[in-house]
Amino acid sequence: MAQPVPVTAGQRLETLDVLRGFALLGILAMNIRAMAAPFSAYMNPTVLFPYEGVSRAAYVFTTVVFDLKMMGLFSMLFGAGVLLYAAKPTEAVRVVRGLWFRRMFWLLVIGLIHAYLIWDGDILVPYALTGLLLLWWVRRLPAPALFAMAATWLVIGGALGLGMGAMFDSMPPDEKAEAMAMWAPTPEQVQEQVAALRGSYPEVVAHRASFVAMGQTMYYALFFFWRVGGMMMLGMALLKWGFLDGRLAASRYATVAAFCVPLGLGLAWAGINAVELVNFNMPDRSVPDLWNYYGAVFASVGYAAAFIYVIKRGLVAGLRRRLAAVGQMAFSNYLMQSIVTSILFLGWGFNLAGRFDYAAQLLIVLAIWLVQLIVSPIWLQHFRFGPAEWLWRSLTYWKRQPMRKTADVTDPAAVAGTV
Repeated sequence: MAQPVPVTAGQRLETLDVLRGFALLGILAMNIRAMAAPFSAYMNPTVLFPYEGVSRAAYVFTTVVFDLKMMGLFSMLFGAGVLLYAAKPTEAVRVVRGLWFRRMFWLLVIGLIHAYLIWDGDILVPYALTGLLLLWWVRRLPAPALFAMAATWLVIGGALGLGMGAMFDSMPPDEKAEAMAMWAPTPEQVQEQVAALRGSYPEVVAHRASFVAMGQTMYYALFFFWRVGGMMMLGMALLKWGFLDGRLAASRYATVAAFCVPLGLGLAWAGINAVELVNFNMPDRSVPDLWNYYGAVFASVGYAAAFIYVIKRGLVAGLRRRLAAVGQMAFSNYLMQSIVTSILFLGWGFNLAGRFDYAAQLLIVLAIWLVQLIVSPIWLQHFRFGPAEWLWRSLTYWKRQPMRKTADVTDPAAVAGTV
């Protein structure tokens, strides 16, 4: 019986790695908002910085182009990954099943460490929980059934968002005050939030703990399970249809991109304009937010189609190779983004929280992108995995994996593209 092993560089699918690299870089353009300032400034740009000029333009640009689209694209790829992982060559399905659940368990552990000790906007825990609770159990469904379930999950998620907005006015006074401190804090509350980010390391960790716990429980049940779960099942369906791995004709991808990208970004543009009209207030923004919520689904699929078209046409080969390297090291690069921004902005580092508006934040994003696009290919010239990928695989297989390329032994039976 063949023993399942991690895939080698030569067995990966370029389409998935390029898409993953693009999504990973794009995620930082949104995460930087809550890394460089309190979370209240993530959704409401009027609470801390002047909402005008280039800062407003940067906020609108990142909302339209990146918000929910990058998480959606990454979720699609994560869902496709379970199909590739389940295809590992072994006679015992239970062996692969055990590896998958061990893989998700260690992702959960690393995610908890990341969320509580590094950055409270962690996405690893929701991914791990969804991988444990949902993905393995639906992997054998045919593509149409997965597509229908994905649509159902996304509709439920949108309905829950509307429900939360509808219940806002009827909240108990203490809960409503707590919500308002997040969505529309007073100037005094904003300064308190900024001061908390500028505290010592133990103070920052303690301040964030309750927010992290809420995100991993209530917010996961009301948002992440439905949103990322729906996009993961959509990714599974698209892989089974031959879309995500590039099996369709180039013209098909061009058509999908030409339809989905303008539609998705147009809906997002309409959404941000509608939210501006209600001054970003809750619960008035609940309905306008749905424009981006559903527009992002189309944009995520459109982005995937556009990049696969570029790959199939053999365009911008140098950039593709760099994006693929970033994607192959997505776990390490994601953690690196959190560590670097924590050092830059928090009190135990350079103490720059609250000092960069949305335009200045994008300059930092561009600098980190440049570093990761340069360093990732260089690293992979010498090593099989990024450091976080190496740790994750070693824990999953309960065996220290060879790290240097000189120790890389190709297993021709391994399944291409497993992440």
